[in-house]
Amino acid sequence: MEKKKSWWDLLNPLTWLGAIFGSLLRWLGLMPHPPTGGFENIQRGDVEDAARAARETEEAIDAIVKDMSPAEVVRAYAAASPEDRATMDLSALDAEGQDWLLSLSDDDLTLLAMSTTGGCARSLEARTMKPIYPKPTTETETAEILRIPTVEDEEEEKRAFVAARFRELFHAPGVPNMNPRYIPSGTVH
Repeated sequence: MEKKKSWWDLLNPLTWLGAIFGSLLRWLGLMPHPPTGGFENIQRGDVEDAARAARETEEAIDAIVKDMSPAEVVRAYAAASPEDRATMDLSALDAEGQDWLLSLSDDDLTLLAMSTTGGCARSLEARTMKPIYPKPTTETETAEILRIPTVEDEEEEKRAFVAARFRELFHAPGVPNMNPRYIPSGTVH
């Protein structure tokens, strides 16, 4: 929206000087044009595509919610964030179930979110907290038992390391080392 000019602006000599010298300075390249970098070129088709995608997503979510059982609705409500809970559709529950669910504390909702769907159904029927937690899965892999190296093992590792570096540095006379990884600190001439 363009700013309305008042009579005082038209009579102001600085407005006239700015109009004359501003265009002259822009023409000479001394005053930059206003930045236009943050604008997107949005076409009508892009807006229609975004609206169609949003509508399809909303319809898919509505279809999923319609197929949910009351226990699944309770579990989804308990697992949702407080902002998402305010927008959730609880029409799958009867009026007493909705009242019970809305009266639960955050701690009770956390317990219900960790519960199974069967536990949520049992809690909904009893209108009290009766969560059922899933059984912990047993670990299928056995733990690796690490062996503490003895003094002899450490000495053997040191000997093997020194022997490998020695073979790497000192080849037979006349045979060059094609892959020197360890270079001696002093130079030999």
